[in-house]
Formats: sequence, C-alpha cells, structure tokens
Amino acid sequence: MRFYKVNGVEHKVYDPEDQLENGLVVIENWRFSRVGDWVKADDDCIIQVLRRGEMIRKYGRNKVREYVGTCTGTFPVGKNVKMDTSRRVNIYTFGGSKSSEDILLDRTTLTRCELVFVQFLASGLSPRDAYLKAFPTKNINYASVKSSQLMRTERIYTAMKEELKPICEELGIDPKSVLKDIQDASKTSEKEDVRLRALFKLADILDLEDKNQTKVTQVSGALFQGFSPEQLADAERPELTEGNNNASKT
Repeated sequence: MRFYKVNGVEHKVYDPEDQLENGLVVIENWRFSRVGDWVKADDDCIIQVLRRGEMIRKYGRNKVREYVGTCTGTFPVGKNVKMDTSRRVNIYTFGGSKSSEDILLDRTTLTRCELVFVQFLASGLSPRDAYLKAFPTKNINYASVKSSQLMRTERIYTAMKEELKPICEELGIDPKSVLKDIQDASKTSEKEDVRLRALFKLADILDLEDKNQTKVTQVSGALFQGFSPEQLADAERPELTEGNNNASKT
C-alpha cells in the first residue's frame, strides 16, 4: 500500500497484492466514476477519484474533454487512455512532467499482465511472444516495442531473478559456478573469439573495463587487428585529377 499527500491530506493507493478494507466498493471502469469513487486503474491498483471535470479545447473534433484526477495524476477520459498509479511530478496536468515511457520505466509495482509476462519469459519465450500471450494485443510490432521497454525496467529484471531462482538452485547454478564456467572458457576454449568474449565478460562483471575509453572492433566475429602494409598499399586512393575534382562538384 502506498500513501500520497494532496493539499495536506493523505490518500491511499492499494497495490494488487494488498487486502482491501471491508465494504470498499471498487468500480472496474474508472471512466464512469464520480468524485469519491474507488476505481481499478489499468495497472490493477485501486485508487480514489478526487477530481472530475471538463476542459475546453481550441482545436479538435471534440471541443469538450472530460478528465479524472487522483492523488497520482490527471487523466483524460477516453477508451484508449490508460490510467496508472505512478506518481507524477505535477498531478494536475495530463503530461505530469513525465513521458509515458518514463512512467513505464519508473514504476516499481508489477501489474497482473506483467507478472504473467515474466512467467512466460521464464518458460523460455522471447519477450515479444511473451508479451503477446500476457497482454491483450495481437499487434506484433506493438508487442516488440512494448516488450523491449519492459525488459529495460528494474521491476521486470528483479521479478525474472526471483522467478528463475528455484530453477537455478535445482540445477546447482549460482554466481560462483557461473563465474568459474566463464573463467574456464576464457582459458580452455579452442576458439580465440570465445576466449576473448569470455575475458571481456569477466572484465565487465568485475568492472575492470573503462567503457568510455575501450572500443573493440569486430568483423565477422573475429577480433579486428588492423590492416597490413600490403593491404593499405592496395587500398590507396587514386590521385585526384582536375577532371575528377570538377566532376565531383557537378
């Protein structure tokens, strides 16, 4: 459960796992709510409506637009609009001084769909396919974009670790064994590129590499070690003649 103050008054937000107070009536579709109603947001949290009103727009087909306000933000009423319970910097504007992607990335609580998404990921599905199964969409491109965004969030990363923990324990996989396997690959692999990748992985894990200075160029999976003098000679540019120079200007 979370608490947010608005004008000195503390308001509750129930997360999906929280027990609701006895007698609390929740409206499933927040778009039809009134001031004082408790509603279910699109992130599956329960929140109270504090404001409802209309605004006049200068442009657009619909000049009058309704809005609903909570202790975390203000949302235009529309069938394609999603209400979430992430706290905005400014709760009285639609933008809230945050982009929708920022809100998605910053939220810490998993929605019911996100929990199912994590379970499908743990079963071996790709992020896109897991999203298509967990969320109500059949749009492959949309699923690719949204699943990619979710994979960058801390809450999905943490949930994945928890979901995979019992499987790793059953297989005897722990950080020490993983590091040892990477170290063995860096020493014993017959392929040079495998040894190098293992070394770079160890350097990354141990934070030994200056990521602002180190740059490795690879061609076809092999470490690029520069051109030989013969290759450079063969690749010398032809002298620029006056005719060529004029042609380049036309």
